[in-house]
Amino acid sequence: MAFPNVTMPSVWDIPVAAGVPALLGQSISAGVDASASTALAGVVENYITSQAAKQWGIFDSTNTQLLTSGRVMGIEYENSYMVSDAPLEGGAFASYNKVKVPYNARVIMVCDGSETGSDGLLSAITKLIPNLSGATGQHVRASFLSTLESLCADTNLYSVVTPEFTAVNANILGYRWRRESRSGVTMLMAEIMIRQIRNTGMAAYTNTAQPQGEQAVQNGTVQTTTPTLPVQTAVLGVTL
Repeated sequence: MAFPNVTMPSVWDIPVAAGVPALLGQSISAGVDASASTALAGVVENYITSQAAKQWGIFDSTNTQLLTSGRVMGIEYENSYMVSDAPLEGGAFASYNKVKVPYNARVIMVCDGSETGSDGLLSAITKLIPNLSGATGQHVRASFLSTLESLCADTNLYSVVTPEFTAVNANILGYRWRRESRSGVTMLMAEIMIRQIRNTGMAAYTNTAQPQGEQAVQNGTVQTTTPTLPVQTAVLGVTL
């Protein structure tokens, strides 16, 4: 049985680049254009990722982004209200109050061992030096976990920032992280639990016009004083 002749394409879609062997009938100019297009796409993608990182994440009161060695992969936000009910006769009830519950948020971040959350300049340099390969990535991941632990232990207030909405006055309550072989053992994914903190202010007045207007102060043991005449007569039972 004779097989039909298969015509070879005049221009191959395999780009000409370092490490790619040249093929018969391959267009050098088309390969160069394809390689340039691929490189440009990578630069644009890295730029978009770096710009997006400025609009997503956890920020402090000075608008400084925390955990810069990780990249935000997802954010969850939960907001709800509680309604108080009072039982009445005949199995009825009455709703008399509605209170807003502190919001909860979860921020999922990925740290792959580079400062930018992707193959950045530092990662590229370490790949060229065998003695540094792997050690730098391990240091970045260790610093990421150490920073996350310190943020979880403090009592500072932070903000969860997205391009459309910012949740303020939040504190990091806890976190959990995991790494799987199918995603790469160097890919560390952390889930950060955040909750709103409501500050209750207390008014304290000093140097008021009247003594009863000042804030009560505890100065220890109360000094004895001489009771007034009506008090003495009431205690002694003497009728004047």
